[in-house]
Amino acid sequence: MSFNQIVLKNLRQNVRHYAMYIFSLIVSIVLYFSFVTLKYTDSINNENSMKIISKGSEIGAYFLFAIIIVFLMYANQLFIKRRTREFALYQLIGLTRGNILRMITIEQIAMFVMTTLVGMVVGVFGSKILLMIVLKILGISTSVSLTFQFPAVIQTCLLVVIALLLILIQSFIFLRRRSILSMMNDSSKSEASKNNVSILEICSGILGIVMILFGYYMATEMFGKFVNLFMFAPFIILFLTVVGAYLFFRSSVSVIFKTLKRSKRGKVSITDVVFTSSIMHRMKKNALSLTIIATISAVTVTVLCFGAISKATIDDNLKLTSPQDFNFSKKHQAEQFEKKLEQAHIGFNNKYKEVSEFKVTKDSFFKKGQSIAGPQAINLFVTSNEYINDKAVKGSNAKMVNLAAGGGIIKYNDEGEIQLNSQPKQVFNVKDATKDVYFSSQTSFAGPVMVVSAEKYNQIKPDAKETQPQYGYDLKHQSDWKQANKIAKSINPHILPQKVAHQDMNDSIGIVLFVTSFLGLAFLVAAGCIVYIKQMDETEDELPNFRILRKIGYTHQDMLKGLGLKVAFNFGLPLIVSLLHAYFAAKAFMSLMGGATMLPIYIVMIIYSIIYAIFAIMAFIHSSRVVKHSI
Repeated sequence: MSFNQIVLKNLRQNVRHYAMYIFSLIVSIVLYFSFVTLKYTDSINNENSMKIISKGSEIGAYFLFAIIIVFLMYANQLFIKRRTREFALYQLIGLTRGNILRMITIEQIAMFVMTTLVGMVVGVFGSKILLMIVLKILGISTSVSLTFQFPAVIQTCLLVVIALLLILIQSFIFLRRRSILSMMNDSSKSEASKNNVSILEICSGILGIVMILFGYYMATEMFGKFVNLFMFAPFIILFLTVVGAYLFFRSSVSVIFKTLKRSKRGKVSITDVVFTSSIMHRMKKNALSLTIIATISAVTVTVLCFGAISKATIDDNLKLTSPQDFNFSKKHQAEQFEKKLEQAHIGFNNKYKEVSEFKVTKDSFFKKGQSIAGPQAINLFVTSNEYINDKAVKGSNAKMVNLAAGGGIIKYNDEGEIQLNSQPKQVFNVKDATKDVYFSSQTSFAGPVMVVSAEKYNQIKPDAKETQPQYGYDLKHQSDWKQANKIAKSINPHILPQKVAHQDMNDSIGIVLFVTSFLGLAFLVAAGCIVYIKQMDETEDELPNFRILRKIGYTHQDMLKGLGLKVAFNFGLPLIVSLLHAYFAAKAFMSLMGGATMLPIYIVMIIYSIIYAIFAIMAFIHSSRVVKHSI
């Protein structure tokens, strides 16, 4: 048999093993080509309203480039390892390492050429769908035609060439470092030859769980007990959760399985043989890959949750930026604006509000550690109820508003007393608190505002350190907005009207959702394919064990339960860990943003889990078919 015949036969035999690898490669190229096509589409780059899409596609292309390269190299490492015995046999019949590398090169070139052509053809239609989705997210009503972009083809081919070169270098290094004997024994190596649980393993497992739990605790108390470590807390939490997850996968799981095996006292079922023993003997080797998969998934879900939370809190952020259509902080500018609006016969409603700054001498409303009174008393803004019109605010009763501005940093009780440094000194009973926004960040400096009765406010106002006015104007007819905007710009060139602020926020959050959604898809495909390939590799490594079980009388149906549990473990455990990581990270972010509902987080997690479960079902079907045909 000639060398070319060996290569062709080997390629045909390995096509079915590379099926998921080829699928994931096509999906990656489709996504990358679609992003790059948007980047080079003239109709998008020429329109000012479309700049956000061009920028988003450019950022997405850079991230996808890195994701695809890392994924392909990791997947190639798994395939090379599972073929070590095959390569050793080739060397025994006379092929050199150079011949084997040449064989791998031909295989990789064939796969990359095929997937690149298919990916770019599908990518032309994919970029159209991608643009339709982002236009929907950003709320832009327009029609943009997409054409085949030659620069996008060049950039995609560059990605493929770089990935191919790195994979060949990786394969060369792998083959050079291994002898024929070591490659023959690679697949037969076992880890846990002893069933006893060591003290070091127990300590390592406990440490991993403690690190994860403490990382979660830090995330929930980032703006409480650990507020002084605010700048370093995210990095500490990241270290604790990632290293803790590795120790958990490496030691905690192994200890649990060994304990379960010992508790059976030698009485093991077919499920134990297929599931428990297999997992236990591979846990140390799989710890790093499971940690990587869990981390990738956690980052994906977390970023998606960040985008969803940002979208959900856009109304509060808009009010903090621009409560009315037009807002001024200086009296002479407001007077000019009113006068010019009247001259232009533009109808409007003016909403004047003000806050006065006082020093707090006593405080039981804000929680301990968050109190704004003390040796170095902090100031508090106070406003009159005539601007809020809350019936419960009367006499010494007060209400705290604008708490959304502080997000989760400010902790407070349901009720409490606050004493101001005024003459005479006034003690107010705060009976209610709300995150409703009445004052912009420019007026209240992004802090809470206490609402007191008009009578009490007028009494203490002369003792205020400073009074901040807020002049707001709502147009009666939005058709007058363009003309009113020109007038406002002529008075204050730096003014940010509510409509402009809303569009800016929509664009900013839209690009986050746009980029993270499709990067999340790329991450998801990468993570799912890696676990799928690992499951396929483990199943084929254990085929001799399945044949032995078949010879002693067990059927394929007897083995299915253990096989299903094994697939559920390989996919489910890193998914659960990643969802927990993402949940606490998203909860901390939601506290910072002042979000009130966890619904966006739950929706993202459910969708991610469903798509991830599809890979698990595919892996189970494949493993079941392989085992059935082999016995």
